[in-house]
Amino acid sequence: MTAREVPEAMISTRLLTRIIIGLIAVWSLLAGIVLVGFQGAASGALGAGVVDPAGQRVIGAHLLVLAPVYVLMALQPQRYEAIFWLPFAAQLAVVLAVGYSILAGETDFGDGILAVTVGGIFIVLLGFFWITEQRTAARLKMEEEERADSEPGLGPDASLEPPEA
Repeated sequence: MTAREVPEAMISTRLLTRIIIGLIAVWSLLAGIVLVGFQGAASGALGAGVVDPAGQRVIGAHLLVLAPVYVLMALQPQRYEAIFWLPFAAQLAVVLAVGYSILAGETDFGDGILAVTVGGIFIVLLGFFWITEQRTAARLKMEEEERADSEPGLGPDASLEPPEA
């Protein structure tokens, strides 16, 4: 396959970003339900080491509030493009806070590793797709400018009015 050939199947990075945000919404919803409604072994792992039942319910409530926001972002990306940083920042905050707590010895490894791992996966995927989308947009813009410069009458100084006779 040469550089100019397009493969038969392509999926846009925007669609992949929407899928990842949808998965973050599902993860937040499930974790929020467990933290709010079920106190036990699973809430210890999902609560990232927070052993206080009231603290687990607060974290769960925040996750339940964020889940619909993520769903809206996944369903209507053009409308909520200004807050696409939110799922990335939320997962980064979890990874940094819980990761530090594990390294400092304040949280058991088994209680925090699930939150750190899942958050880290989402951060890497969102970052990769965002960078890929930006590179693709820049490449397309550059190709469009090169094409406009090479064709007569389509350069940056070209007028939309027909030439005078």
